[in-house]
Amino acid sequence: MSRLISRDPFARQELHSFRVYVNAIGSCKWCGSTRATKTGRRYLNGYYIENDAGRRDDHLGLFCSKSCHDDYHG
Repeated sequence: MSRLISRDPFARQELHSFRVYVNAIGSCKWCGSTRATKTGRRYLNGYYIENDAGRRDDHLGLFCSKSCHDDYHG
């Protein structure tokens, strides 16, 4: 299940994120850290852009936060 992060009405596209649960090997592509749930399961976020026509453009890499994603793809 994805989560809507932001919408650009002029470009008519939305940025979405989704969780990917990782083991001890997985880490953020930019800073090398991970996130954790309250129960301790480690995860990273994947991101993609979806336009109004339904086309999906996946972004490369898994990240711990949107700021790491933006810095990497900036």
